[in-house]
Amino acid sequence: MKTKKQIGKYYTPEFLARFIVQHIAPHLQDRTVLKILEPSVGDGIFLKMFNELSLPETIKKIQLECVEKYKSALNKAELNAFHNADRRTNYSFVHDDFLRYQRKSKKKFSFILGNPPYIRKSLLSKTQIKLCQEIHIRANLNPSIAKNIWSSFVVSCCSLLDENGIMAFVLPAELFQMTFSKDIKNYLVNQFDRIETFTFDELIFNQIGQDTVLLICYKNSKEKGRFYCQINDQSQLARESYTLSPNESLVSSQMKWMHHILTGEEIELLERIKKDVKSISSYCSAKPGIVTAANNYFIVDEIIEKQYNLKSYTKPIIQRGLFVNGSIVFDNDDLSKIRSEGRATKLLCFPNLRESYFDNYVNQFFQLGKKNSINKRYKCSQRDYWFAVPNIGEPPKGFFFKRCHYYPKLLKNEANVLVTDSAYKIEPLKEFFIEDIIYSFYNSFTLCYAEIEGRYYGGGVLELTPSEFKKLPLPYYKISQTDFDEFRKRFEQKENIDDVLILQDQIILEGSLNLTIEDIKKIQTIKNKLVSKRLRANSTAKHD
Repeated sequence: MKTKKQIGKYYTPEFLARFIVQHIAPHLQDRTVLKILEPSVGDGIFLKMFNELSLPETIKKIQLECVEKYKSALNKAELNAFHNADRRTNYSFVHDDFLRYQRKSKKKFSFILGNPPYIRKSLLSKTQIKLCQEIHIRANLNPSIAKNIWSSFVVSCCSLLDENGIMAFVLPAELFQMTFSKDIKNYLVNQFDRIETFTFDELIFNQIGQDTVLLICYKNSKEKGRFYCQINDQSQLARESYTLSPNESLVSSQMKWMHHILTGEEIELLERIKKDVKSISSYCSAKPGIVTAANNYFIVDEIIEKQYNLKSYTKPIIQRGLFVNGSIVFDNDDLSKIRSEGRATKLLCFPNLRESYFDNYVNQFFQLGKKNSINKRYKCSQRDYWFAVPNIGEPPKGFFFKRCHYYPKLLKNEANVLVTDSAYKIEPLKEFFIEDIIYSFYNSFTLCYAEIEGRYYGGGVLELTPSEFKKLPLPYYKISQTDFDEFRKRFEQKENIDDVLILQDQIILEGSLNLTIEDIKKIQTIKNKLVSKRLRANSTAKHD
């Protein structure tokens, strides 16, 4: 039996389906015939809500086409459809994969709505991948951006609308956060006169693990443009106590649509300051850490190291940012501490030699790996010898963990450890120093852009890809070793990150960038606004 993750079925809650249908209803009143498509009908909750509408008698005919790949779901949708159905409505239930359906459909629709499936490319069949790519090519989009099936639903449905058509979809927030979705956003802007975006403080689908957006697009509208609204709780939708507002500064900037909560004045302030600040890539390189293909096997604790006589093949490594809370330096004491807690901190660095080269103890360890099919994992199977982790290299001067909670973590590597691909290896460029880079990094302006450039998930976890990290503006500030030692002490004694940033902002933003106290306070407010939104304002920033 396939899991929800494999079939991408996360059914829309009733309150949201009701709002979508009621919100669109006034725009359907002036038509005599309604042709409506739901490309992934699921259990039929939208049909149920549609049947609750009181449509004017001027609408003579309603044609509702429902497509669904899974027969059991389609059967439920039929039951919901015929419950309290309008006498003018004719239903057509199509048992098919929408990717195939859209390829042969010649119809045009007044209204297309729903909640497209959310399935990563890696979980799609070869046929589905080919169909997704075809859809993007047909729309003059690069097929490589077909990373998830939902984007193919969106792009295809644009072409199935009539000249006055409306499309309303519940979509994952990666539409606004991922680099690959930029082309899709531009495509939508070119297709529609008006685009309404609703973002939510509450998680709509806990199973997906990321935020959800509601996108309502109008082919033809008297009031053109992009309009945004942040919904704090679902009761706002029921009471219609929300305001859709334009944000021209967001439209003209390269910022992600997710940041529509920022005012035009705030966006303009950030953009103005950023023009005069070099990116962090001007001062250091940032490369992903080591990919083992199986951390639980290739990174061991001291007990396993001793049991299989592995000591001569291990090097120290840190796996996760969780192990380095509250500091800007990772030293030998920190390494000893996590080892004493039983953490696995030993990376196995086997040479590219046949298994017969190794002693019986090591071969027993290899047999354990084979028993657990480690050798059959894709990345392991591509190696000359499955157990030899490639591209280990030398320990970096510093490391940055790509995921964080309350604030990003950039640390000096005094313990001379390696890092997994949960972190980026930071190496200062010529004439720059790791201490200066770390010191300069911790200011409200740079951390503000970490929120802007990164993306976040349902639990409030912030993630920056290598390219996003490299784009962060860094007001580089030279310091002495004494300054760094004092900074380290302040950092480790903080109650929350803002305790550190108050003085850092004064030194770096006022002293280096010559910003006024007023501008610095505005930047601090913007940073706190973005962090609160990501964390859903349910906690204050403490040690991370």
